[in-house]
Amino acid sequence: MLELDGRTLTFEQFRECCLKPNLPAIIRHAAVDSTTNSVGGSGPSPYFSPLGDMQSHLSPIGVVNLFGGDHVVPATESPATVASDSLKDGISEGHMKCSKLRLFEVIERWRGSPTLVYVKDWHMQSDLEAVSSCVGAPDLRGVSSVVASDAEEGNAAVCNGRRAVVHGGNLYCVPCYLGPDWMDEFCRFSQHGDSKYRYFGEEESDYRFAYIGPPRSWTPLHFDVFGTYSWSLNVCGEKLWFFPTPEGNQTLLRGGLHGVALAPDIRTTAGAELWTVTQYPGDLVFVPSCYLHQVHNVKGSCFTLPQARETANVAATSCEGIESVSTPNESVVDLVISINHNWCNEWCVERMVDAFCRDANRLWMLLGDEVRLTLFGDDVGAWHDHVENLLIGGTNWNFGCIRSFLVYRLQVLRSSGPTTAEGDNVRRLIELCLGKVNETEMRVAHCVRG
Repeated sequence: MLELDGRTLTFEQFRECCLKPNLPAIIRHAAVDSTTNSVGGSGPSPYFSPLGDMQSHLSPIGVVNLFGGDHVVPATESPATVASDSLKDGISEGHMKCSKLRLFEVIERWRGSPTLVYVKDWHMQSDLEAVSSCVGAPDLRGVSSVVASDAEEGNAAVCNGRRAVVHGGNLYCVPCYLGPDWMDEFCRFSQHGDSKYRYFGEEESDYRFAYIGPPRSWTPLHFDVFGTYSWSLNVCGEKLWFFPTPEGNQTLLRGGLHGVALAPDIRTTAGAELWTVTQYPGDLVFVPSCYLHQVHNVKGSCFTLPQARETANVAATSCEGIESVSTPNESVVDLVISINHNWCNEWCVERMVDAFCRDANRLWMLLGDEVRLTLFGDDVGAWHDHVENLLIGGTNWNFGCIRSFLVYRLQVLRSSGPTTAEGDNVRRLIELCLGKVNETEMRVAHCVRG
């Protein structure tokens, strides 16, 4: 699998290597462990706080200090079966229990529960931003970079001619070499509550996450929400990633009905060659649009757990020398911590639209005219509303969402200044995508047969 170096990578290189061909990659040295980069001698990361700072904020004691033990986070629970090869855990775990837990409940399970608890898809960044905006909140400023230090009002700076947002209470900026992020821009616009637009999801429109879990916790085979790209930065610990080759990806998608009938473990599938890569602290993995992947937490960093209901400001402790600072009431846990964004731009927007149209057409095949006529007769408007509600409830987007996203992008293009050849190409692409959405909506939601 492709390996790149975050210390020297440019957007132009990343675009040609990854975005255009839609290929996965691991970007080494995207973040570093201190204010000096001893490996490359090029100084601190211009985008991320030092790994130690991020690790301290996201440690068990750190998150309890920031949010309180009653703060609720999403988590999955699965049996902590014992195996000689920890990667074998979960081959038969087709079902994982998803729940909402208070941080203290998570910590108590980490302390000695027979289940593996994995905090996943936590909107940590938006939670941190809410905490940082409160009077008397701790100062999380840690991005020692030109991007952050030159930030304009509203925590935005210039990144390759674009406004680069500082995320998570000043923990990091998205690296400029990853390119524009249409998704986050639309989600931020949605916070203004413009009634003309329908935003993604039924609740918060935000696709920035944190993942915190012990070794042997894992994420089964899948591709990312809405057919977007994703990037994932390891703050501490090690992950093992599985990707099919491009040919294998297409084979598995076809055989798995584009995600409906995928095997949970890619190692049990046939007919697809696999790529594997180990992600270390500071490495960033790029996942292409509609590209299958599976992730295992294999080695964690050791943290002291807070005592029950404890909120004292105690720093995270490494395993080295842990006995010298422990008391009989303390316990420790190994954890892997990462941060993740879903994002999109002109190089994957058509794949996103195709993924949505597949979802809508699949719903139509499941329902059909007989169900429509039985439930709503000739009331096409009521049927349209029913389809929209089913789509948003089952897939987190519907015709209103995807059309609002595309129309918003067109408006951004029109307001961005003089037209360029590149801008014209993007405009035509978005108009093509809108045409696909409109055609599918006429067939599925308005019952017009082509």
